[in-house]
Amino acid sequence: MYVCKPVHDLHRMACMWNFSFYIMYTYIYILTVVTLLWMPCGFAGAQETFRTEIFRDDIKSLEIKVDGELLSEPFIELNGNRRIKIIFDALHHSSGRFAYSVIHCDADWKKSALLPIEYMKGFQHVTIEDFANSMNTMTHYTNYQVFFPNEEMQLTVSGNYVIQVYEEDDMENIIFTACFSVVEPLIAIDASISGNTDIDFNKAHQQVDFTINQTNINITYPQNDLKIFVYRNNDRNDIRTDIQPSVVINKQFLYKHNRDLIFEAGNEYRRIEFPTHRYNGMGVEKTGFYNPYYHVTLFRERKRAANTYLYDQDQNGRFFIHCSECQDPDTEADYCVVHFSLESEFMHDGDIHIAGDLFNNIIDGRSRMEYNTETGSYEKPVMLKQGLYNYHYVFVAKGAAKATLNETEGNFFETENEYTIAVYYRPMGARYDRLIGVKTAGGNQDRP
Repeated sequence: MYVCKPVHDLHRMACMWNFSFYIMYTYIYILTVVTLLWMPCGFAGAQETFRTEIFRDDIKSLEIKVDGELLSEPFIELNGNRRIKIIFDALHHSSGRFAYSVIHCDADWKKSALLPIEYMKGFQHVTIEDFANSMNTMTHYTNYQVFFPNEEMQLTVSGNYVIQVYEEDDMENIIFTACFSVVEPLIAIDASISGNTDIDFNKAHQQVDFTINQTNINITYPQNDLKIFVYRNNDRNDIRTDIQPSVVINKQFLYKHNRDLIFEAGNEYRRIEFPTHRYNGMGVEKTGFYNPYYHVTLFRERKRAANTYLYDQDQNGRFFIHCSECQDPDTEADYCVVHFSLESEFMHDGDIHIAGDLFNNIIDGRSRMEYNTETGSYEKPVMLKQGLYNYHYVFVAKGAAKATLNETEGNFFETENEYTIAVYYRPMGARYDRLIGVKTAGGNQDRP
């Protein structure tokens, strides 16, 4: 501890100056230590791109949506009334307790430079208290729910966030990550989707055009200060960024005729429904119980690439948990082994995968189908909770960075896709990306 005994006025002034310097030095030292303790996590996370992803086989039916909304993307307004709802199951009744922490991310879903105290109020490592065991089901599971923000944790800045859920007594054992975003609506976005693209006319592609209107913010250099991300059907595997305005007029930024905003049109999602064991639902050939699970065998399907377009009112890759003759699907819907089958010749130059929210739009070993030479089909058994599911069959060529629908589903300009435009703002000197506007266009209707 600093001690100084003055003997005259000049000495007293020197002591006061030295004491102030001591306090400032101590503050800088503590701040440096805290920063250094945070930096290893920060730099490690800076190299990791977060996404909604499950890391344990016993964790199922992960949903991230806006509380109270049937069809929604995981966006809420800063200081607004809406909350994010995260739901998941652990496939046993003896499940341990889980907890979670929240990380703020940049526009590209890498950990930002902000410390927790700079983006939230409350404490990290919050235990999940809302859980219940399944009832009257052959498969025992525990259903967990998290609502965010909550009394223990509130967010203070906009941007991207990832919730890491882990064993309560083991923070290193991450069981899944759930991504959502908080927006401060400072701009308005007008968007349109057209089959009349810069590479073909009403054939196999769709083009996104949009305009940003400044309403509650003054953006001086949109070419440098804005980061824009455009993606389709909540699937970030084919995300478009590094987009520059074609025209800047006063407070309007126009993004027109940009070849980077041309997407494969795709096809409407395939649909299945199996809300009960009593009868076969949509797309189901037969249902039977083979201890210890119910098994749902789907009709063998075929590729649709050579077909003409047929309209179907799908839900753009989503799924809904639902069971007939039950009160609470979260705890009363049963699990089934669902058998997918796609008739096809063996494709030597790549793999067939099942894509959609049922796999959190992740294309990996869990979604890859195996070829059965006896049936001449790609097949895949998947453990799914009773409900309604959308999915695509996609092809991933060897060495390719992303999947394509061209070989399996086809591309038709009439397809009703949803395109999300997310606009981030980071002027010179700022330390994080503010999410200042989001627009979802297309589908059955546009949504702000």
